[in-house]
Amino acid sequence: MELTASAEELRKSFQSLRQRAGKAKVVSVPSDLLEKTAKIESAQIAKERKDAVLESVATPASSGYAIAFDRDAVEQRATLSLGQRVELEDLVEQLSTDETQVKPQVGTRQSRTKSNRIEIDYIVDNASRSIRVIAVRHAEEVSHASANGAGHA
Repeated sequence: MELTASAEELRKSFQSLRQRAGKAKVVSVPSDLLEKTAKIESAQIAKERKDAVLESVATPASSGYAIAFDRDAVEQRATLSLGQRVELEDLVEQLSTDETQVKPQVGTRQSRTKSNRIEIDYIVDNASRSIRVIAVRHAEEVSHASANGAGHA
């Protein structure tokens, strides 16, 4: 309910800005409103993901893997744009259901979104059928690090 109230308050703030701007083609939006928008979007994505996970767990024939994000990965994920977070969620969903991605293997694995804009490091625990995401990076950071001789193992 709190999320709905915050979204409604934000919607009213944006409408007020639009009305004050009149016929102006450009409207200046305060950074605090943009931050509130990002928080609401993140909360919505998290809720949708939680609902999807709960729904998949409730299915008896579920063969997927549970996904968890380390604290650092959660903070890194929060720096992504809405579009990038959606891409990340698509990748995580694919990993959780694609048996070829979770074959037994020791150590940290890496995977990228379809657009190659986001890369994650993760560890698979086949015994508990879980995947732990330990890092989330923009691909530009990966490319920049590789260009400076700091490639990934």
